[in-house]
Amino acid sequence: MFHFKHFSLYHENSALKISTDAVLLAASTPVNGVQSLLDIGCGCGVIAFCLAWKMQQEKEQEASRQEIIGIDIDKASVDEALKNLEFFPKKEGQHITFRQQRIQDFAQERQEKFDLIVSNPPFFVDSLKPNTAQKNVSKHNDSLSFEDLRDAVTQLLAPQGSFYLILPTNESNRFEQISHSHLSKTHQLLIQPTPSKPVNRLITHYSLSPSTLPCHTSTLCLRDTSGNMSQDYQQLTEEFLIK
Repeated sequence: MFHFKHFSLYHENSALKISTDAVLLAASTPVNGVQSLLDIGCGCGVIAFCLAWKMQQEKEQEASRQEIIGIDIDKASVDEALKNLEFFPKKEGQHITFRQQRIQDFAQERQEKFDLIVSNPPFFVDSLKPNTAQKNVSKHNDSLSFEDLRDAVTQLLAPQGSFYLILPTNESNRFEQISHSHLSKTHQLLIQPTPSKPVNRLITHYSLSPSTLPCHTSTLCLRDTSGNMSQDYQQLTEEFLIK
């Protein structure tokens, strides 16, 4: 079990365990004004639960109904997310559910749009695959191509909604190439492991509305020169992580 400040989550049976990527995506995604949220590839529900907690802290949203849906094709992951839901301290008016389903099928069925969509998707394409089927699903995009992800987001996102995505650098560039005519990149957070290492993760904000302004970029270094977690990282994640 992984212990956050305000709740704990089982993740032992999920396709991917709780990771820095998931925490970074949740911590850096704003939720002001969000009443409906979709997490694509939710795993044990970590990103959905972290964002649900943030949504609870928005005073202007306390009285409103909030819908949070997590989608994953891995049964063990969804079962664990549902188990976590039993213990998560959700507030009145906050409706959280998890479904084992292909996002391609969900996008065809769903009529209502989402204010916010997030994803920490499978991304390996040509690399050597792990020796378990569950890890293949969680890390390789055979079941969810970037084209399918783009199309689902385009179909499910509200006109003024936001899509936040975390990917390694090369994969992020590839997603941008196939999505530039569908989604507009407005903000990007560059993640460096240490000051001496190159950026290896990108958190990108996309919208449906075309933008004439250049994409705003910033950089977050996870560790300082001494190997300790940086002050910027600690500040970003202080709402969730126990020091």
